[in-house]
Amino acid sequence: MRRTMQMLLGAGLLLAVLVPSVSLAPAPFVRSLQQPAPVNSIPVAMQVATPFATSTATVEPTRQAAATPTTAPASATVHTRAATATAQTLAQRRAEEQPTPTALPLMQRFRARPDDVVTQVRPGVVHIYRETADPVIANILLFDLTASEFDVKSTLGDGWLSGRTRTSYVATQYGALAGINGDLFAGAGAPQGMTIFDERVVIPPKRRATFAWTRDREPIIDYFTDSWTWAAYLVAENGRRVWVDELNRPCPFDGICVYNEFSRLAPYSEYLNEVKVLVGPSGRVFDIADNDAFIISPGMQVIQGIGAGADWLRRYIAISDTVTLDISTTNPIDDITQAISGGPILLQEGRFFQDCMCKLNDCSAVTFPTAEVGRDDLLCEDFDTYWKEAHYYWVYMPRTGVGYDKNKQTLIVAVVDGYQPGFSRGMLQTEFANLMREFGAYTAMELDGGGSATMVLEDEVINNPSDDTGERYVANSLLFFWQEPEQTLGPPVCTDAMAGCVQ
Repeated sequence: MRRTMQMLLGAGLLLAVLVPSVSLAPAPFVRSLQQPAPVNSIPVAMQVATPFATSTATVEPTRQAAATPTTAPASATVHTRAATATAQTLAQRRAEEQPTPTALPLMQRFRARPDDVVTQVRPGVVHIYRETADPVIANILLFDLTASEFDVKSTLGDGWLSGRTRTSYVATQYGALAGINGDLFAGAGAPQGMTIFDERVVIPPKRRATFAWTRDREPIIDYFTDSWTWAAYLVAENGRRVWVDELNRPCPFDGICVYNEFSRLAPYSEYLNEVKVLVGPSGRVFDIADNDAFIISPGMQVIQGIGAGADWLRRYIAISDTVTLDISTTNPIDDITQAISGGPILLQEGRFFQDCMCKLNDCSAVTFPTAEVGRDDLLCEDFDTYWKEAHYYWVYMPRTGVGYDKNKQTLIVAVVDGYQPGFSRGMLQTEFANLMREFGAYTAMELDGGGSATMVLEDEVINNPSDDTGERYVANSLLFFWQEPEQTLGPPVCTDAMAGCVQ
């Protein structure tokens, strides 16, 4: 049996998918989770997306005209029988009927300061270098989201959870025009928040800000779960369901966990009562084996059960069964091709957004009353209070951020150097939010900062990372591409002087 499993793993059969089922109804062997009604159910791993040049000019652009909103905030449907409607609802309806304004040339969408160095790297890519007397040094990149040449990709070192890698390395590896560091990470280098790579979920979401990129080339900054993690269930062929504890992370005792190609390995368990189930992309069970480590080829997944989890798998799963994995998230993720997390959110609707100074759903440890966290329904980003004290409020530090304007026509990316007295002191959260807003951001979030803050442009690190060793090795990166359309050569034009020319 083990030999069969190893052969299937080595064959790299099919593409990694556990087919989602429609029903999320309660069933035996399901652990409860306080979560809103699910709005989405998707497979852990979806089809692989197909993976996917610099003159400079220093100018001072003109100010952008006021933008017309593309949509109004979500509201209830206005019933035709209603005798009256509120002014707010009418304003929303009028705004929804207005078309998206025509995008100005990128160089006209912001106003540079006199001392800024502005470089047009590509027709739809602008770099701004800024030094202030504080001193603060900032690098800002603006990308034209309306340009078909532009694309975004979240990346892992060597394409899997191999540990930490420098942003400059993965930018060169993937042929990116530019890149910034990504999510926070633990010692082993695994990203802490939701990570999606080419439409496949690498790390499940938690209550932290996430930047996502959709199939329609739309940027999104939001939370994708309102709890500590997503709700995921393994569903046997007979309908029995069981809670799935982790994806691509160590499995707890009595737990059930899933590993895909990004893990590369279904880890060996130190517990005697352990079982692994090999599953293909259609959800079919190919083999079941006990207590061994396996290399996972692309397209395959392994379900691991330990203790009570192993007992459940042996009881309800058999070879040739078809199993499904139900995943519910607060916001849908089935249309997302790339995602990278970080946090916190800095700007919402163009205003600074201060995350609360407490743990998720537990404001007993609030440090500052100005956080205004007394509401029972408040959900904080899932950082502990100690971490927030080291990054929020009056802390000057290096920061990395990403955002977009109200009409989603410009992507704004910024890195500020810090921890270097006399060179660059870093920025407060409010200062960094103002910097993003100055260049048009309506919605924005932070990524990992401090010594991780890195910006790469055309294969060079253009900021000054604060670590003594230079650029830091990080868990993942966000890369930006500009691919010029291929030029098609026409037929040769012959003249009398061209001997041998064939028209």
